[in-house]
Amino acid sequence: MTQPSATWTSRLPSFSVVMPVHDPSPRDLMRAVESVRTQVWPAVELCLVDDASRNPEVVRALDALGKEAGVRLRRLPENQGIAAATNAAIELATGDFLVFVDHDDALSQDALSRVAQALRVDPALDLVYSDHDVVDEEGIRQQVCYKPDWSPELLLAYMYVGHLKVVRTSLARELGGLRPGFEGAADYDFMLRLAERTDRVHHLPEVLYHWRAAVNSIARHSDTKTHAFESGRRAVAEALERRGIPAAAEWPAWAQRIRTGVYRTRHAGGAMGRVTILIPTRDRVDLLRDCIASIEERTDYDDWEILVLDNDSRDAETLDYLAKTPHQVLRVPGPFNFSRIVNRGVEASRSEFVLLLNNDTLVASTDWLTEMVGTLRLPGVGAVGAKLLYPDGRIQNAGVTMGVHGLTGHAFEGRLDRYAPIETGFYAHVPRNVSAVTAACLLTRRQTYREVGGFDEEALAVAWNDTDFCLRLGARGWRIVVNPLAELIHLCSASRGDAKNDREVGVMFERWSEQIERDPYSNPNWSRLDNDFRPRTRLDEHNLFHYSAAGFDPTPGRHGGGDERGTMSPVAIDALPAATVREICLNQAAILRSQADELARFERLSRLHRFLVESPLFSRLYASSRLRRIAGRVRASARARRW
Repeated sequence: MTQPSATWTSRLPSFSVVMPVHDPSPRDLMRAVESVRTQVWPAVELCLVDDASRNPEVVRALDALGKEAGVRLRRLPENQGIAAATNAAIELATGDFLVFVDHDDALSQDALSRVAQALRVDPALDLVYSDHDVVDEEGIRQQVCYKPDWSPELLLAYMYVGHLKVVRTSLARELGGLRPGFEGAADYDFMLRLAERTDRVHHLPEVLYHWRAAVNSIARHSDTKTHAFESGRRAVAEALERRGIPAAAEWPAWAQRIRTGVYRTRHAGGAMGRVTILIPTRDRVDLLRDCIASIEERTDYDDWEILVLDNDSRDAETLDYLAKTPHQVLRVPGPFNFSRIVNRGVEASRSEFVLLLNNDTLVASTDWLTEMVGTLRLPGVGAVGAKLLYPDGRIQNAGVTMGVHGLTGHAFEGRLDRYAPIETGFYAHVPRNVSAVTAACLLTRRQTYREVGGFDEEALAVAWNDTDFCLRLGARGWRIVVNPLAELIHLCSASRGDAKNDREVGVMFERWSEQIERDPYSNPNWSRLDNDFRPRTRLDEHNLFHYSAAGFDPTPGRHGGGDERGTMSPVAIDALPAATVREICLNQAAILRSQADELARFERLSRLHRFLVESPLFSRLYASSRLRRIAGRVRASARARRW
């Protein structure tokens, strides 16, 4: 067994792998145990609790394991469920940290050494989690789950942490371990309670855990544990009650349809504080009129006002509308400077909350403002954005991701929102933490806005002022949330256009290069060439980015450390983390395997077609005009078109 680095001067953290066991496949059980035995990190013990297994082969294997050094075994007299069995394993633990492992899964060989390295950097961590993949019974990857860094609001939607989970033993015991009565979602309930006690959490963006899709595993069939969905909903409902949040937990229809444990927090209606809606505008009365009308007609929030920020409108129809509108109008003359216009509006407001809203938006969901204010009132949240849709129903913005295209990207831009395949992580469907949201619809507290200095009028007059503002909020410890349950239509810069300013691009790189290179709410294994969180499959992407510190490049390929063919220098290759290179290879292998499976399917269909065409019986049947008419009607049916 490999020893830790000689430079490690403090006491080595010790780990207790807690593994409840109940009649797994004997082969899977031994593979799980072997993955613990072969850990590079030396200070590891295995705590096994047999939840009254009946398979004689499993019982014999556990008897033998119980005699091994470093293994602690306990048997329960009758089956008590996974929560009770896990708690019994926690009672056996003597390590500093608990490692939760299912009886048919496996750890990567370096899993606990990677966790130990994170603890070496920050010994105060209470929770460390990693990415994981799903493998079949032969250990071949079927899918991979890359995760963002610690995201409390995303955790309220579903158990995104998954595996690997490593929790400080003393904290787990203070929480009372897993609670009975949440069968199928006891770990989710545990994580929600843990999130209320600590924010000392670290995410390792590496696949350190292999979730085996066994025959009866929820990794393969969600129907295996139908009761888990109600348990998960109750876990969220009780978390909201404990935290004093006036909201209800629901299992939404779309999640029920695909049988997945994702939940909606529906914030209570009624006034939660006055909101001033700031709408910058210049002429284009057609846009402004429709925007305000949609607010008036489709907002169920009780306490709001509109303040129109007019930047030198000249059109007679616009001036006439502004003179007659019942809403407040603030004149902000001078050359277009979006930051200055917004700052003047916030200064003029006296409400608790201010909402920045483009004049080219239309309210789609009536509870949009209730959802946004309810989210902003969550402790630690500094700004909230909405989901913006193009008029044809495609997504325009579901949060801002740093580093995409080299600077920033709008999550899922251009993707169909309705009736499309569910996207990675359900990110366009659930509230989640992001690095920034767009000022096309941005809600914050007036006091918070002023404390961080508002938008930058000098350096970022036109673009990226909203991203810069959100990043400054994040630097002060505030969380940014995009809530896709608040929906608006966005015509996208219809009134001002979409200019690229190299000087402002340079300012963003000068201030936020670290966040651009590594968005904590993204994952380094996701591609930065796309905005829909697909796995990265290129060693170097920088040479294909549109943005660099030099500015905007409409034809990328001439900067960023590579040539137009996308090759890399040996120095650049050596700079990549080994885990990233390995993930790229595995992702490529999975893509090739998927393509091979698709080709095999087409070949089978082709062979069937040739058989039918060459069959004398089929030829005689097809010669029948009546059968041809029936076949034509079948092909034209809606079901056949879907197939």
